[in-house]
Amino acid sequence: MSEKQYLLVIDHITDSVFGAIRHIRHTYKEFSNLELVFLTTNPEKYQQHKDKEEMGAYIHCDFLDDQEIARNIDPFLSSLVGVICRGDKQIQYLRKVIPLLPMSIRVSSMKSLVASTNKKLMREAFRNHYPEITPRFLQVQNSSVEMIDKIESALDYPIIIKPAHLASSMLIQSCHNSDELKQSLQRVFKSAGAIYKQEGRRGAPEIIVEEYLEGEFYSIDAYVDESQQIFFCPPVGYIPAKQLGIDDFFLYKRFIPTQLSTQDIENANEMTRKAMTALELKHSSAHVELVLTKNGWKIIELGPRIGRFRHNMYYFAYGIHHSLNDMKIHLGLEPDIPNQLHKFCTAYSIYPDHEGMLEQIVGWDKLMKMPEVLWNGMNSQPGDQCRFAKNGGSALAEFIVASSNQEQYDQLIQWIEKNVYAVIKT
Repeated sequence: MSEKQYLLVIDHITDSVFGAIRHIRHTYKEFSNLELVFLTTNPEKYQQHKDKEEMGAYIHCDFLDDQEIARNIDPFLSSLVGVICRGDKQIQYLRKVIPLLPMSIRVSSMKSLVASTNKKLMREAFRNHYPEITPRFLQVQNSSVEMIDKIESALDYPIIIKPAHLASSMLIQSCHNSDELKQSLQRVFKSAGAIYKQEGRRGAPEIIVEEYLEGEFYSIDAYVDESQQIFFCPPVGYIPAKQLGIDDFFLYKRFIPTQLSTQDIENANEMTRKAMTALELKHSSAHVELVLTKNGWKIIELGPRIGRFRHNMYYFAYGIHHSLNDMKIHLGLEPDIPNQLHKFCTAYSIYPDHEGMLEQIVGWDKLMKMPEVLWNGMNSQPGDQCRFAKNGGSALAEFIVASSNQEQYDQLIQWIEKNVYAVIKT
């Protein structure tokens, strides 16, 4: 029997990881004894996974302590064959681990991971290599009159304010004039420190402003190997809050398939390739968000990870094992991407349409009885205070529906969008 091998998992683990490693062990003889080493800052959250058969080691780790990180992974280094990192905020922990790993481990460089998790550095890389794919932007330090003048000299309204490190539309603000810009900057600079702490971000807040992109929003997940060959998953369509008439930036709806033409998809894949090349990603998955403007595709941002809901959405719609493919790309194996549509699929995130106290999610109980609901999560309870994403709030509830019958699917989508919503008391 061959010796044990270990795959390092950084701070976030899901059931899909265990399914993926079972497939690897049973399919690839060279990895038949592969086990997981899981480093986590929050052992209580993942206690249910501790005794899994595939868990070679389950370790509480303070990623602020370099010596503790080194002590924890040292016993496994000689048998380590890969590392995966699934959460956006966990990339900061992966960067702490990389200098300790053997040179043989397939992982992106520190430089690539820093740039792909910092919107300012990301846009600088895009601008330096492919300026046509990115909006104009600049970093801001305060809300002074001088800073407002500098912004207005560089950009035309409307303008978007974004924290460089936050995900899920947190603290993103739109501004249409000087007064809105000044008030929004004051609000963001006042809130950023607390939100960064709430979200476990260890760096100091950085704020950028950029031109607002008008158009249709999409995303593409992809994988890139050592030679920078890129494998593209099908595009996912978005319905953002603005499209519902809500003054916020959360994503209400993600759906497969889209109505994009073959040429549109090829062009979007080319923009995705340019973004990944500019950031010099290797041995990585990537979640790329794009907007189709009247002047063509632009890149909103890229994350060096698989996208939210994507493992389930791609599996329900196409039979793509997204989590498995992510594991493969980190083990030097080629991903498998079936392209035959099996089911129409939509993921919903229920946010408040105004801020206040949650009274109820209307239609939830009836929805949960429907067989087309293949995944769900309730993140709030009646009485909870609810905020917009732009003010640091998060989704109240989320769910995924899928069906192979388009007529039934379309009827269900119509019912959901009319009858499932949050009632908020101001």
